[in-house]
Amino acid sequence: MPLSPADLARRLLVDCDCPLPVPDGGGDHPALAWRRAGLMAVTGREDGPALMCPAAFTLSADAALLALAALAPPDAPLPPHGALLLGERARLMGLQRGGAMSANRSCRLIAAADGHFALNLAREEDRDLLPAWLEADADGWDGVAREARLRPAADLVARGIEMGLPIALAAAPQPAPAPWLRRRGAGPIRAAGGNRPFVVDLAPLWAGPLAGSLLAMLGADVVKVESLARPDGARLGHAGFFDLLNGGKRGVALDFRSGEGRAALRRLVARADIVIEGSRPRALAQLGVDADEAVANGAIWVSITAYGREGAAADRVGFGDDAAVAAGLAQAMAAGWGEPMFAGDAIADPLTGLHAALAAWAAWCRGEAGLIALSLAETTAHAMRAGIAQGDLLAEWQAMAERDGAPLYPPRAPFAPARALGADTAAVLASC
Repeated sequence: MPLSPADLARRLLVDCDCPLPVPDGGGDHPALAWRRAGLMAVTGREDGPALMCPAAFTLSADAALLALAALAPPDAPLPPHGALLLGERARLMGLQRGGAMSANRSCRLIAAADGHFALNLAREEDRDLLPAWLEADADGWDGVAREARLRPAADLVARGIEMGLPIALAAAPQPAPAPWLRRRGAGPIRAAGGNRPFVVDLAPLWAGPLAGSLLAMLGADVVKVESLARPDGARLGHAGFFDLLNGGKRGVALDFRSGEGRAALRRLVARADIVIEGSRPRALAQLGVDADEAVANGAIWVSITAYGREGAAADRVGFGDDAAVAAGLAQAMAAGWGEPMFAGDAIADPLTGLHAALAAWAAWCRGEAGLIALSLAETTAHAMRAGIAQGDLLAEWQAMAERDGAPLYPPRAPFAPARALGADTAAVLASC
């Protein structure tokens, strides 16, 4: 590859306005890192051999972690490899490759009349939309596949987006120049917590909580804020993985349907040095929370969306697997292995969480308030700038991975079990 993780880390730090030295090294070759992170198990056809991903995502992950380490306190217990974070959920849950099915089986690549698209049915309510979306009696994957073969992919995707489905066209890779959009604030950070930033983590699932957990490793006081009516859905998933992302954070739960709960949320946001959220902008606006106001008051605001927070993208719903397809991953697999497939496990989530933590901590180190917007799709597209192997090079990577006999990267252990829902609500609110 033309660039090493250290080279990429230096570029990230320059983009963060924190041009610090980064020692050489810091990661394995992409073929070895993909295998050692356990990602071969979730890449390839369901009934075929384990495959290499053509995109050098492990280089991008290792670079983000190296850049974060350059800014970190010397004793910060950061993970040893960024690549490790890409495969740890799949390893914990024992996920397996599915080809045109995502590792967790919620997302599938569907053949339309003129191309492919990804549809993610992680939520039960999305299944209920299928007949209306297709205007046909189709209540499952077989019905979707039957109807989709008759229609243009772009039309199906456009209609699905209008209806709020997590859906994306399988686009060709178009590497994005930067993993984030940065909008500076009116002045310096408030630093209400002194040298230890007070972080309000409003994000559910994976990318945002990973960013919050990395900030906690750097010494931040991170408070996970959830809705009493709709807690983080990841609580219902693998307990060990939830602990990895949320152990070491204090827990607050509020009733966002009540005036008292919304007022408490606004108090938390008003005190925060860093806010991490993973909602569409209008959802927070309905709770009376305004990112621009928080930034003007000296906060660092980290917005994580599926496809962007501006224009039509701001209302799109999406998850890690469909966002990666939108970024070009399925088409990269098709160019390398003959058919569109998923690679890794919701790879957009850990990539975005790593870059979100880096951008937030860099802003804290600079002492500069501002809004940092990342989308799962754009961050994945940016990660492809690390390189895409095809032809003889991809065959060489595949052979390297198959010959490699090193053990997988040792799994991480959580700081502590995640706090029960709302365990610290009273104590945290008393300090606001």
